[in-house]
Amino acid sequence: MTVKIEVDVSEVEAFAEALKQMPEQLRERFAGVLGEIGQQIVVRARAYAPVRTGALRASIYQTVTRDLVLRVGAYVYYAIFQEFGTRYIAPRYFLTRAIQENLPLLAFAMQEAISQTWESL
Repeated sequence: MTVKIEVDVSEVEAFAEALKQMPEQLRERFAGVLGEIGQQIVVRARAYAPVRTGALRASIYQTVTRDLVLRVGAYVYYAIFQEFGTRYIAPRYFLTRAIQENLPLLAFAMQEAISQTWESL
């Protein structure tokens, strides 16, 4: 079992419909922005992750889907226990903190991508 946290804005019907009608140039910019923000989230999550062997830190990943969904997670089975804690382990929130820190930057970067695309049309 691995831990994975997704920020999926495509569930909002209006936004999902707008994504389908979005010009390809804007979709490519959004994907690029999501990839950059995702990489920043990975860097911060790796800094926050507890380290004994380094396997947890090395397993943190990010991907951007064709539907413009940014997925951030960790592959090792015990990541969920480190993230949310157990009866014996306090929660570390290494992914949650990294995502929360980057949400304002994500909104700003998306706004910039829209502005740049609009100016280039």
